[in-house]
Amino acid sequence: MELEDSGDVRGKHRILAELGRVEQEVRFLEKELEELGQTDIVSTVCEELLCVIEKAPDPLLPLTNGPLNVGWDRWFEGPNGGDGCRCFIL
Repeated sequence: MELEDSGDVRGKHRILAELGRVEQEVRFLEKELEELGQTDIVSTVCEELLCVIEKAPDPLLPLTNGPLNVGWDRWFEGPNGGDGCRCFIL
């Protein structure tokens, strides 16, 4: 009889812990739904964001106003000669 009671207590604890987790998730989802209800129409917000992003140049991309530096092209070309790469992995 004692063994059944202790197993029942553990089962109750597990159920209560799961119930607490589900209640916490419900509160989180209700809060998120409330925030969504307060936001503007998403497509309008996205269009506004796109306009702002397109106006500012990307700081990580260089602006080329003059002739290109041809020396940089050698880093992006394939190997010289028609034989292909002669590298061997040992």
